[in-house]
Amino acid sequence: MNATVLLSSVDIDIPGYRIVRPIGEGGMASVFLAVQESLDREVALKVMSPALAANAEFAGRFLSEGRITAKLQHPNLVTIYDIGSHAGIYYLAAEYIPGGTLKERIAEGGLSVAEILDIAADVAGGLDFAHQKGFVHRDVKPANILFRNDGRAVLADFGIAKALDGSGGATVAGASIGTPDYMSPEQARGEAVDGRSDLYSLGTVLYEMLTGQTPYQSTDPFTVALMHVTHPVPELPPQHAWLQPLLDGLMAKDANQRFSSGAAFVEALHRALADAPPGAVQSRTERRAGQRLSGGAAPTQQRTRVRHGEEATRPTWLLSAAGGTGVLAVVLLAWTFWPTGEGAPRQDAQPPAAGMEAGALPPDFQVPRPVDAPDAAEIERLLNAGDQLLDYGTNIEPGRKLTLPEDDSALGYYRQVLAMDPGNARARAGIANLLVFYRSYAYRACSAGRWTQCGIIVRAGLGVDGRDEYLLMLQDAAAAGEAGGNPELPAAPPAG
Repeated sequence: MNATVLLSSVDIDIPGYRIVRPIGEGGMASVFLAVQESLDREVALKVMSPALAANAEFAGRFLSEGRITAKLQHPNLVTIYDIGSHAGIYYLAAEYIPGGTLKERIAEGGLSVAEILDIAADVAGGLDFAHQKGFVHRDVKPANILFRNDGRAVLADFGIAKALDGSGGATVAGASIGTPDYMSPEQARGEAVDGRSDLYSLGTVLYEMLTGQTPYQSTDPFTVALMHVTHPVPELPPQHAWLQPLLDGLMAKDANQRFSSGAAFVEALHRALADAPPGAVQSRTERRAGQRLSGGAAPTQQRTRVRHGEEATRPTWLLSAAGGTGVLAVVLLAWTFWPTGEGAPRQDAQPPAAGMEAGALPPDFQVPRPVDAPDAAEIERLLNAGDQLLDYGTNIEPGRKLTLPEDDSALGYYRQVLAMDPGNARARAGIANLLVFYRSYAYRACSAGRWTQCGIIVRAGLGVDGRDEYLLMLQDAAAAGEAGGNPELPAAPPAG
């Protein structure tokens, strides 16, 4: 929802806060820069879409996000100042972090290896702290990594975090939570995950920082997820080969072969720095042409700990795993949204179905924006957005924008409509068409004996309807096929 329109169409008058300007938006919430008047301090104020506030499930998940963040307070974490509701508006106030995202900095290029390693160490430290508290992030990606003014990286968006004991999860049956470009093999398989899954995702981010592209690329998200399961750990270019053991320790396909914790990775990074080739840490990635994307501090203002540490015999920015005096920062607020992975292919992948062209979202593609209008117009806007993404994800780039990100996907928009109008026939038809797509696409994979890929597609479909009988039959067949069996498949699904 367009934040400026939300501000005018709904009287946002939360006692004690003065809204300055919008700074982020999504289908389910908008984020504003605001001033907490009692202390005269800037805060990031996340406001839930009023259209969803009346739905107990959405409201509960919004509040749960704040509670998870509050449990992970730390001097280097973003601080939650307030959470609550007023006049039917749910809000969450947190520390404002102004330095932009890692996604923006990678797109710009020009990061030094020292900066990259500082970022990786910061995120690893934050993950280590969260894991010790019993939470798995499950969506580590550049768009979820923010920067303070001093250049330190903080990890955002624990909105889909899950307790290690299995409590408090919000996973829909069958769904693989996470972003395919950064998803661990166990996430792609729909298996239980622990902190080592987050470390795998950190490895994909480290690779992207060093090379400018994600490790595995294809024309559809299902194949990308499959490549995380079946393809070897990617090789870094020769100038970064000295960091390959670190990448191998993060991205090992078997979780038991990865670093056991974020602290263990940081310690290994310390050892690698001691043996780094001359000049390797000062080298920079290729700078992209064009203006800076980030509104944060310029790179020259970033006080990188690796670079400064080189002036001494031992880098002072690193904490050993045995030190125990603290770990580096993590910020845990869901303000950030799904990125699309673009770039030149690295490895061969199975092409999409014949006739389906791949590519980025068209330059003129726009999700319809709301106007100051009653609920009927808002429902129409959401339906139009869902229909556009349904057409895009079934006819242009298979699987893209169908179910993820939750706040900007065909399924997400249809579910928002049903939260307001449970009997809406157009939203129900849209969800039915999603199931038609997933049944057909999964059947083709299973009938070709691509059992792992079939299982990945089936789990995505079960995220739409976890009780779909046809997809459940294909799930059983895929599991049997992966185990070496020769299962009998159900008849091909009807076209619609």
